[in-house]
Amino acid sequence: GTEALPGLLLPPTPSPHQARPGTEALVTRPRSHSMEAESVPLWLISTPIDLGRSSASQEWNKLTSGAQDSANIFKFNVPSSQLTVGTLDSLMALSDDLGRMDTFAEGTTFKIYKQLGELQKEAGAVEEPKILVGDSGRLMSIEQYLTEFKWDDAKYPVKTPLRELADLLSTAVSRMEEELKAKATEFQAAKGAKLAIERKDAGNLMVRSLDGIVSAKDFIESEHLTTLLVVVPKFQLKEWEASYATLGGPNAFVVPNSSKTLHEDTDTALVTVTLFKNVVEPFKHNCREKRFIVRDYSFSESGMAQEKQDKASALSEHDKVKAQFIRWCKTNLAEAYSAMVHLKAVRLFTESVLRYGVPPSFQAALLKPKPRKEVGLRKALDTMYAHLAATDMMGGDDSDMPGQSNDFFPYVYLTAYTTPPSV
Repeated sequence: GTEALPGLLLPPTPSPHQARPGTEALVTRPRSHSMEAESVPLWLISTPIDLGRSSASQEWNKLTSGAQDSANIFKFNVPSSQLTVGTLDSLMALSDDLGRMDTFAEGTTFKIYKQLGELQKEAGAVEEPKILVGDSGRLMSIEQYLTEFKWDDAKYPVKTPLRELADLLSTAVSRMEEELKAKATEFQAAKGAKLAIERKDAGNLMVRSLDGIVSAKDFIESEHLTTLLVVVPKFQLKEWEASYATLGGPNAFVVPNSSKTLHEDTDTALVTVTLFKNVVEPFKHNCREKRFIVRDYSFSESGMAQEKQDKASALSEHDKVKAQFIRWCKTNLAEAYSAMVHLKAVRLFTESVLRYGVPPSFQAALLKPKPRKEVGLRKALDTMYAHLAATDMMGGDDSDMPGQSNDFFPYVYLTAYTTPPSV
């Protein structure tokens, strides 16, 4: 029921500065790769096949022979004979949206990638995560999935109208982005609770948890007597031993020989002292005068048991949430990357039909530039396909490729990353 699209040949896609309003321009120069750590994209290109002049195999041989010195070359299997073309207006409108969808899908995919890398690093995996992507029951690396891409018709029916297909893919990615936010929030809450416990266990003796340090036998509580915990600088321990019995006042309301050291850290010691309840306040005051700090603490068997339970619960919850988050990231990284590549296939098909006309007759290729060969690859492609556009509309001198506002390529050009793009 769609209006047939008349055959048309559009001019080469302009630079971002000259793109249609609201679109991400199809043609942009590749990023500078001067930094070794920078992620290098693979190139997705399409070129027309004029069946009246050459065969598909001849066009493929032309590409491979002309670019093989600068890149590894793979067929990119766009099901162009099965995808629905639709009308010119629908393709133009879809082209406007596909740039944004592509960018969003790529951003979400690599958010998941980075999150998984951080989680695995915390777990002791110091290298970049090795992600496997499922394809019809097979497992493969991200790069292998990209270089051996096959359309998943079971998940994304190829006969679905292009707009519905793009929306289906974009909606799947949006769902994963929302789930990522929720999972990250849940994990951060669990991690925060764990860190709070670790800070209490690692803090100084004034604030740290006393679980495992004190027990019921260390305390005396009666109608008249109580036991206090005092933090004493280690260099003042001798002074403490000599003076603590007098710190309750002139009537010596401190029990003699009641002080014992429970725990020491680098700078301080935790000691006990038993005294009459009616001199607790003057005792605290006299301690402050000597820089002995009375810790505000009341021992409780039930409180200590609850603290142990809360600690174990927080650590268990953190480990459970983290394991679930890692599993989610592994599964959804595969799903997101697959959706992203399918979106790129739809985008490449749409731009190719707009550029070369109908019926769709083009070859799609994935090029992995060899190290430091990007400039040579661009020159080789520009030379091979110069006949598709006027010379003054092409990229020109490649020595100033980055940042140019007048870059044109006579072929459809996209990028596809296998690791997060460098910022």
